[in-house]
Amino acid sequence: MEAVPISRPLRKKLALPDGVKGAVVAEVLPGGPAAAAGIRADDVVEEIGSARITNDCEFIEAAYSRACEPVRVVLRRGAASVETKLVPVDQDAFFERSCRDGINTGCFRQAWTLWSRNEGSDRDRALDLYRAACRAGSAEACAHEGLHRMNTADRDNDAIAVLERACELGSGAGCAHLAFLYATGSGKLVKRDDRRAIRLYVRACDLGDAKGCYNVGLMADDGRGGARDISRAVVKYGEACEMGSSSACTNLGFHFENGRGVKKDKAQAVALYRRGCDGTSCQPSNLNGCVNLGRAYRDGMGIEKNATQAASIFQEACRRKTHPGDVDAEENRSRACSLLGALYLAGDGVEKDLTKGRELSELGCGRGDSFGCFNAASVFASGTGVEADAVKAASFLDKACQGGDAEGCHDLGVAYEKGTGVARDHRRAAELFRKACELGFQRACGKKKR
Repeated sequence: MEAVPISRPLRKKLALPDGVKGAVVAEVLPGGPAAAAGIRADDVVEEIGSARITNDCEFIEAAYSRACEPVRVVLRRGAASVETKLVPVDQDAFFERSCRDGINTGCFRQAWTLWSRNEGSDRDRALDLYRAACRAGSAEACAHEGLHRMNTADRDNDAIAVLERACELGSGAGCAHLAFLYATGSGKLVKRDDRRAIRLYVRACDLGDAKGCYNVGLMADDGRGGARDISRAVVKYGEACEMGSSSACTNLGFHFENGRGVKKDKAQAVALYRRGCDGTSCQPSNLNGCVNLGRAYRDGMGIEKNATQAASIFQEACRRKTHPGDVDAEENRSRACSLLGALYLAGDGVEKDLTKGRELSELGCGRGDSFGCFNAASVFASGTGVEADAVKAASFLDKACQGGDAEGCHDLGVAYEKGTGVARDHRRAAELFRKACELGFQRACGKKKR
């Protein structure tokens, strides 16, 4: 069987209460285990074996590549709970036979299983099957073929046509991939068009694509493709989070922390940051969620203060290899290193270690984090664990300011005003005070005209 997420329109159509989670059966393939068990379209799969199912990604993890032993499946059918037992079959043979029998979904899944093996000959065969299944009317096959064409070095106009077909046939992923091209502008293929992108993301979201909902929220948050609408952003982040977008959970947490579009609720913010950091079957751990969770433990924000736990979270995030599917991963990994460095410098949650603190601050700075640069500047300005060096301090302040650190701009302005580590330059100092003020550092505002 094929299953899809519980999108907002699908929940309304099936009259599912808000607390119901799972994956909705979209199609039952003839002659397969689900058909033999009497499973029907619109049933909601809630459990497979011991696994609770909350989205389509968890369904795929639990349903495919199983041992060929009977497995308990719990379904919601209308208001009733139905428990049945399925006997898995060899999926390669089943999908190949289904494809030969003219079942488009069988061809799509045959291609999908071949592609997942990540071997050259299998992938060539998979791509041929995706193309054939797409031509025969499989929306998801078109989405996968279009994504492959998008990711090839020599993108061609066929990528647009294939993704348009995927979207028209009802693939949320196809609509989201196409929206991405218009949201970013893909050079020779399409020009950036935010209005078209948002329309496509909305359709992707309505079709149950978590990334589609996340991007509707993001564009509403930023006012791209239309007027800024914070309330809409909150709603769409919530939908995306429930469908498995860890980035959306993190962004929603930020809104609850700051009371943007919702009533301020720091405990709820922490819970959402944790969900973002933990990741889901649909999207890997979001490092921004981890950084914010660590910050919550450090400051006792919405949770009991625990600097040791904060240090542990920052350390894991600083060391982690970034995932290409994680939004702004490098930026957040850098910030985690800087925050951990600050804890070592203060001896907060970890044994005080000025050398580690400086090294981590410099590491964060080297990776582009302005807070790490400011920390390193403070170390060299004060001679904390090293010989004081005003020139190095000014150099780190310059990097911090370039990275948008308001206090770094202010302190660099003071250095130019006094000639500390740099040649005295009152005009340059005034420019830096002005920039610090514009970035929100109030102490600089009274100095900008000096």
